[in-house]
Amino acid sequence: MNRYLLIAAAAMGFGLVGCQNNAGTDRETPTVESPAEASGGSGASAAATGHQFDAADIWSLSTAPVKGSEQALVTIVEFSEFQCPFCSRVGPTLQQILDTPEFAGKVRIVFKHLPLGFHDRARPAAIASMAAHRQGKFWEFHDLAFQNQRDLTDANFTAWATQLGLNLEQFAADMADPALAAIVDADATLAGTLNIQGTPNFMINGRPLTGAQPFDNFATIIREEITATQALVDGGQTHGAAYGARVEANAAARTAAAQPQQERQRPPEPDPAQELRVPIGDSAAKGGAEALVTIVEFSEFQCPFCSRVGPTLQQIQERYGDDVRVVFKHLPLDFHDRALPAARASIAAQNQGKFWEYHDLMFANQRALGDAELLAYATQLGLNIERFQADMASPETQARIDADVALANQLQARGTPHFFVNGIRLVGAQPVEAFTSVVDEQLALARAAIDGGAARATIYDTLQADASTEVRMITPPGGQAPPPARPTPDPAAEMYVPVEASAVKGAQDALITIVEFSEFQCPFCSRVGPTLQQIQERYGNDVRIVFKHRPLDFHDRAIPAARAAIAAQNQGKFWEYHDLLFANQQALTDEDLIRYAEQLGLNIDRFRTDMAAPETQARIDADVALAERLSAGGTPHFFVNGIRLRGAQPLEAFVTIIDAQLAIARAAVDGGAARATIYDTLQADAIRGPAPMIQPPAQ
Repeated sequence: MNRYLLIAAAAMGFGLVGCQNNAGTDRETPTVESPAEASGGSGASAAATGHQFDAADIWSLSTAPVKGSEQALVTIVEFSEFQCPFCSRVGPTLQQILDTPEFAGKVRIVFKHLPLGFHDRARPAAIASMAAHRQGKFWEFHDLAFQNQRDLTDANFTAWATQLGLNLEQFAADMADPALAAIVDADATLAGTLNIQGTPNFMINGRPLTGAQPFDNFATIIREEITATQALVDGGQTHGAAYGARVEANAAARTAAAQPQQERQRPPEPDPAQELRVPIGDSAAKGGAEALVTIVEFSEFQCPFCSRVGPTLQQIQERYGDDVRVVFKHLPLDFHDRALPAARASIAAQNQGKFWEYHDLMFANQRALGDAELLAYATQLGLNIERFQADMASPETQARIDADVALANQLQARGTPHFFVNGIRLVGAQPVEAFTSVVDEQLALARAAIDGGAARATIYDTLQADASTEVRMITPPGGQAPPPARPTPDPAAEMYVPVEASAVKGAQDALITIVEFSEFQCPFCSRVGPTLQQIQERYGNDVRIVFKHRPLDFHDRAIPAARAAIAAQNQGKFWEYHDLLFANQQALTDEDLIRYAEQLGLNIDRFRTDMAAPETQARIDADVALAERLSAGGTPHFFVNGIRLRGAQPLEAFVTIIDAQLAIARAAVDGGAARATIYDTLQADAIRGPAPMIQPPAQ
């Protein structure tokens, strides 16, 4: 099925219009394969092999939902998902294409799933749609899902199945069938192979069209393809063979036009030959205590490529014995909803000496990482369950994960799996030969150092002594030179950050005011919550927290949640509501927001009125405008007495700034400043205009 899809699009660059993953920051890093390898093909073209195509070669109709004639001259492959608003907008356009007399019987649509990570109900909806597909009702379910895009609950899936007259017992069984989840994941993996990262995305006989485009944009390509394909059919080719020929011709034309430009546009990348300093810390390690080579692995438990490389690492350890150790560091990716809980669980198991056993169980059961399963694996290993649960919820556990993520960011280890072999970078689920090449080279260096007098027990530290702490970026062959480093806000500049109208927690006369720009759908914002709680417990009345709203555009429930939080604030329950939202970050529908208000005993009529009030939106807009003036572009973003701190930093990062600001504040109070107005006093000389920017040193 995927042969021509891959041939057509592997070298294509797709612009993103509509919903898209945050590519370039968090991603899985697969082994690099050719299109033919990825599809199981030989790599030879149809022209070379003389293979004749038919419809069954091109699309596996047993798995992919198809609408339209099998004898169609044009096939539109749609990569889509049910929670993306742009995908729902393009639905009427696709139906218009099928209904247009000019195109009658000449066009078919094939649906491919691409559930995006920041849409928490997209993947369950995709699986439910395939369960309906098994009973011949995919497109009917598809329409109901798009009509009820904000209500993609399990209960509604069952209700729609009932409405469509499906066998509910079979529907429930199919929903739980790993084979359907595998189809959805295979579609998404295929999209990644094709560098398709946004929805909706289309290929029309192999010609790309991105985003919720108007009818005329589709029609122009369709007309051209009808003419070209019909000519092949008139010349004696079957519809399948003609389609295959058009896909290959379009791929060849696209590749010829795009390849030189792609080569010129390849971005700078980390120098693979650079030795980087990669501290081990308290990470789990496996192998010889005095190993000559240390492989540091940045990984996570929901990434399929991470599980694939496990046998390779086992081969390495069997081959080199005590000369090699493997160190595991956590890099849970945002679009894997169970990666972070799994990381926390593995650390809880590590605390009882069972990290690697727990690690193996999770990779062996990668599709079963729910809370109940994580607890079951701990029970299976004989862990103390009470301690396990306490360690999973501990702020110290999250701090260890955050430290690993911060190190990964520093090292430009953006995807998983990502390795450093004695500090030398190796990216992706590489074959064993790629590892042995680096390992052998590092073994020689280590043995030479020992022959020169270095102690084997500390050989890693010895070899790392001169390693770099900053990543060197290089221009790849045919690529573009690194762009000038962009200016960034001066972290030492004290900014004026007013706190009026915002929710405040802590003493009004606190010496330290932490202003937090945050939103309720951001996973990093929820992670920093325990750290802020630790700060207030540590400093007591000396610190207060001020919350300001910074809803990000790609989080569709961030603004409704912010409006609801302000409505709760109007009834004196902001922080209680704040905690409920973060505790239920995957459940932020309108019904959920009302339910949380009821749970807190709020006046629901007033709550609804305040949620819809223009004044509520104006308060959010004012916070956003302030964030923009301060160049606080992401979340979470903090100002500690006006001093900037970006991201979900560990406790120590906050403590460093707080202690310095406490000394300044106490000196001011000792000098006669009133404690009750100390924040205003310290802010008097702060910068009130745009944030001053500094130019980072060139790479």
